[in-house]
Amino acid sequence: MALLTYRQFYYNSLTMIESNTVLVLGAGASAPFGFPIGQALKDQICKTTLVAPQSNILEALGFKKEEIDSFRESLANSGRSSVDAFLENREDFLDIGKAAIAIALLPHETTSRLFKDWILKRETPDLFPEGNWYDLLFGVLGDGVSFDEFDKHKLSIITFNYDRSLEHYLFTSLKNSYNKTDNECGEILRKIDIVHVHGSLGPLDWQSRPADLPSVPYDSGATQKNVKFAAENIKIVHEDVADTPEFTKAHNILLNSKKIFFLGFGYHPVNLKRLGIGTLEIPHNNLWGTSYGLSLTRKQYIGKLNTRLSDKLDCIKPENVYNFLYNHVVL
Repeated sequence: MALLTYRQFYYNSLTMIESNTVLVLGAGASAPFGFPIGQALKDQICKTTLVAPQSNILEALGFKKEEIDSFRESLANSGRSSVDAFLENREDFLDIGKAAIAIALLPHETTSRLFKDWILKRETPDLFPEGNWYDLLFGVLGDGVSFDEFDKHKLSIITFNYDRSLEHYLFTSLKNSYNKTDNECGEILRKIDIVHVHGSLGPLDWQSRPADLPSVPYDSGATQKNVKFAAENIKIVHEDVADTPEFTKAHNILLNSKKIFFLGFGYHPVNLKRLGIGTLEIPHNNLWGTSYGLSLTRKQYIGKLNTRLSDKLDCIKPENVYNFLYNHVVL
């Protein structure tokens, strides 16, 4: 795929996404918006979430201090690089672990981190070299497209992240760009598949949900009520299990795709296996991804699963999500 200038990227954003395109998001896709990921999330939970005053929320939810201390000690000494990896083999800590993840992530879900904070970041590029890739995506979806056409894009998103930052960004941008009501924007966005294969921090106000399932609003913080509901929506997938409704839907999306882009993805062997990369009959001619921070060992593993993807990771220099989209991608 030839390199693109920004002018070319912008030009292509003036047309609809006409072939089935899938974005597969890993933790690195949320990192530019202030979310702790991997080891950083684990460290935050051990240092702050499981000690007072944040641990008071856990106690209010019914977890005893001894259980909190035991979870903290086991997590810190587990040798695992993420909370998720730890919990996959410690079902005895599932409930407190999911609550701890919710407490750690909910305060980072603020609208300012998606919009206003980027004004300062753009003014100081030396301090914040990575751009806002949500802006690029919305440019593709919105430039030259009427409100009624917005849901005609053939775009699906599969994410391994719990946060709802992308959904909230799209909703907020849509509302302010087209001067539409919450209901109108929600109706449009509900037609775009966004699949959280590991669950999420809960449905937003405008998202579809059963009548008895409460929403967890963006910007609402880690209150006791929010943590309870958010934790109930987080899913820890054990061992090699990949037959959950979320993964089944993800498989169907991938099987019907024409273009697949992995963004901020670590290509962990377990996650690739759960997605069916290497086993599903997925068309691979247009399968691309970022490779920032990717080890040689991980690239070699990818090569065993899918030579085309491995070759494409090697043919472009390791880049973050924004630069990858900016320099290389036509959606």
